[in-house]
Amino acid sequence: MIIKKMSWDGEENLPPNNIKQILSSLSIGVNIQSMQTKGVNPVVFLKRIRQYRIYRRLFLSYLLLIVLSMSIVSTILYTLFSIETVKQIDISSKEMLSQVSYTSSLAYKQIQDLTAQLSVDNDIISFMYADKVNKLINSNANIIISKVQSIYPFLADISLYNFQNGEYVDRLGLPEDPLVIEQADRSFITFYPRKIRTITNVQLRLLSFRIVSDWQAITNRPQSAIVFDLNESYIQNTIGNINSSIKNANTFVIDASGQVLSHTNSEYFMKDFSTQDYIHRILSSSKKQGSFVQTLDHQKNLITYVKSSTLDWVFVTTRPYNELLSNLYTLRKWIFTVTLLLIVFGIVISLFVTANIYNPVRALVDRVTESRGKEIDEGTLLKKDEYLLLSNVFTKEYDSAKMMQSKLNHSKQLLKNGWIISHLNGQVKINDLQMEQEWKERLKGPYLRVILFKIDFLQTFRKSFFHLDRELILFAIGNIAQEILGKDYINEIATVEEEIIILIQSDHAGQHDVLYLLIAEIQDAIQMYYKITVSAGLGNWCDSLELLSNSYHSAQEYIGYRLIFGHSCIVDSSRVAQDSTTSLRYPSYKERKLIDSIKLCDLKSIQNDIMDWNTYISSYPSTQIIQYTNFLLLSIIREFENITEMWEVNSNNMYNIFTQIQQVETLEEIKLILLNFCTQIVTVLEESKTNISIIKNVKLMEEIKKIIQENFADVELTINYAADKTNLSSGYLGKMFKSLVKMTFNDYVTDVRITHAKRMLLESNESIGDIAARVGIPGVSYFSTVFKKHVGMSPSQYRDS
Repeated sequence: MIIKKMSWDGEENLPPNNIKQILSSLSIGVNIQSMQTKGVNPVVFLKRIRQYRIYRRLFLSYLLLIVLSMSIVSTILYTLFSIETVKQIDISSKEMLSQVSYTSSLAYKQIQDLTAQLSVDNDIISFMYADKVNKLINSNANIIISKVQSIYPFLADISLYNFQNGEYVDRLGLPEDPLVIEQADRSFITFYPRKIRTITNVQLRLLSFRIVSDWQAITNRPQSAIVFDLNESYIQNTIGNINSSIKNANTFVIDASGQVLSHTNSEYFMKDFSTQDYIHRILSSSKKQGSFVQTLDHQKNLITYVKSSTLDWVFVTTRPYNELLSNLYTLRKWIFTVTLLLIVFGIVISLFVTANIYNPVRALVDRVTESRGKEIDEGTLLKKDEYLLLSNVFTKEYDSAKMMQSKLNHSKQLLKNGWIISHLNGQVKINDLQMEQEWKERLKGPYLRVILFKIDFLQTFRKSFFHLDRELILFAIGNIAQEILGKDYINEIATVEEEIIILIQSDHAGQHDVLYLLIAEIQDAIQMYYKITVSAGLGNWCDSLELLSNSYHSAQEYIGYRLIFGHSCIVDSSRVAQDSTTSLRYPSYKERKLIDSIKLCDLKSIQNDIMDWNTYISSYPSTQIIQYTNFLLLSIIREFENITEMWEVNSNNMYNIFTQIQQVETLEEIKLILLNFCTQIVTVLEESKTNISIIKNVKLMEEIKKIIQENFADVELTINYAADKTNLSSGYLGKMFKSLVKMTFNDYVTDVRITHAKRMLLESNESIGDIAARVGIPGVSYFSTVFKKHVGMSPSQYRDS
C-alpha cells in the first residue's frame, strides 16, 4: 500500500510513520474478498435491519428510490394516457355533432328546394291564390303534398294555407296552427317549434318551417303559406344512428335563445335552457365548436358543442367524465398491479444491493470493535451509527496526531519568538547558539529595523475579548502586517503580550516613504476587519543582528509619543526630534491656579486650567508628561484629602487615580481623567456646603416648634411673633417652614392646639368653652367648627366616645 503525506491545514506534513501507525491501530487491512456475500439469509437480514442503523438506511434508501421511480413512471403514463383518451373522445364527439349539424343543414336545404318546386306547381299555385273555395283545387293540392311527403321521409307533415278564402289543406289532417298567421316575422322562411295532437289524440313534437307569400298591406297578413313540419324525433334518431356507442350521454339541440328544439329526454322539448351556466357559455362563445369540463348536478361532465353553419341551431352533448374513463380505470388497476409486482421485485434488488455495499462496512466495524473493544461502549449497535463509530475512531486518531504536530509547531514557534524577544531585550543565553544561527540566516540585512505595533484603547480591547480571542486577533494582525509589508520588505514577526513586533530588512537605510504608506495600509486593514486601531513606532535602522535591540528600544521610546500624537499615529525619530533648549521645569503656578479653581467650585475655570495644563506639557517627552501629571494629582490629593471623611470612603481610594494615569494612551485621556477627578471633588465640596445649610435650617425649625409648644395658648401667637423671636422675615420664615415641615405655620399651630384640646377633653371635666380658651381658640362655636374639621366629630362627641 502506498501512503502519501497528509497536509494538516497548512502546517508541516506529518512523517509517513505516523500515518502508518494510525492505520495499523485501526486494523484496516481487511480482506475485501472475504467481505463479499453469495446470498442473503432472511434471518441475517432481519437481524441487520433490527440492529444496524446504516444497514436500515441503505436498504430503505434503495427501496424508496425504486418505489418512487416506479410510482412516478406509472403515474406519468396513466396521466398521459388519460389526457389523450379524453382528447380523442372530445374529437369524436365534435365529429358526431358536426355530422348531425350537416344532416340538419341538408334537410333545411331540401325544404328550400321543395319550396321552390311547390311554388311553381300549377295545382299548388291554384290553391294558394284562389279567391273562392274550390274542392277540386283543394283535392289536387292535397294529392301533390302527399306525393312530396312520401318522397321525403324526414317530413312529418305538409300544410297549405290560403288566407284569402280561409281554406286549409293538411296531409295528416291536423288542425290549423294559429301561429302561422300570428307570427309577426315577415321573413320568407320562419322556423318555430310546437306541440300538437292528432285526431287520434297522439301528441306530436314538431319543428315547423313556415314559407309565406307576399304580405297584404291592407290586412297586414300574408296571402298564403306553406308549412313543412319535421318530427323532433327525426333529429334524435339521426343522432342515435351516428353515435349509438355513446352511453349515458345527453344530446340536444337549442336555438339562439337557448330553447330546446330536440333532446334525448322528450320532457325537455321547448324548455328554456338559457339560464344554465354552460348554455350561456356556449351561446356567448364566438367559436363554431368547442368543449370544456363543467360540474352538472354534482358530477363532472365533458360538454361538447357544434354550431350549425346554416340554421341558428347549436348541437350539444354532455357526457359524465367518469364514464369516459371507465376503460382507464381498468387500465389503472392493471398498472397498479404491475407496479406492485415491480416494487416487490425492487425489494429483492434492494436487499442484494444493500448487502453487497454494506458488507465491507460491517467487516471494518467488526475489526475496529475487536481491536478497540475496551474504548468502545459495550452492547449492541441498535442505537449506534456504524459510520459515526468509524468516524469517531478515525477522528480521534487524527486529532491526536494533529494536536501533537500542532504542539510541536507551537513549541517551536514559541522558542523562536522567545529567543528574538530575549535578544531584543538583551537577555540572550549563551546556549542558544543554534537558534541564534537560525535567526542570522533569516535576518541577513544588510540593514534591519524594528516596527512596534500597539493596540489603541487597550483596556477596552481587554474587556471586549477573552484571552484566547485576543491572541487570535493579535495573530491575525501579525499576518496582515506580514502580508502587506511583504510586498516590498522581507520581514519576520514576534508577539509579546499586546504588542506586535515586525523585523524588516532593507538594502539601504534612511527615509522610506513607501514604508509609511504600507504601515498606513496595515492600520486601515486592521480597522476595517476588526474595528480596532493600532499605533506604530519605527525603531532606528541598524546593520547587524547584535544591534537590533537598540532599534527595538528606540521603537519603544517612539511609540510612547502616542501620548502626544494620539491614536493611529506612526512615530519615528523624525517626529520626536526635540529642541535641546526646551525647559523641563515643573509648572507650579499652573498647579496652584487649578487648585484655586477647585476651591472656588468653578467648573468652567477648572476645565480651562486643565486644557492649559495639557497644552503646556504637550511639548515635554511622554515620560515627563506622566511624571508631571502625577505630581499635579499628588498636590490636589494632599490639598483636599480632608474631604474624604465626607465621602465616607477610605482615603486610599483617592490614590487609585495614579493607576489610571499609568494606563493613559493620549493627552485627551489625561484631560478627561483630571476633569472627572476635579469634578468629583467639587461635587463633594458643594454637597458639604449644602449639608451645613440644611443642618442650620433644621435647628431653626426645632426652635420655632418649641416656641409654638410653649405659646400655643396665646391667642396672639402668629407667624409675625415667631419671626420676631428668630430675627427672620415672616415671608422667608413661612416659605422655609412649609418647605421643611410640609405644612403652613398656621396649620401647624392649629394642629398643636387641637392635639392639646383632645387630651384635655379626655383627662378633665372642664367645659368645652374653658378648654377652648386654654388652647388659644376663643369662642365655643368656632372651636367646635375647627375641632370637627380636624377630628371628624364635635368636642362633646369626642369626649363621649
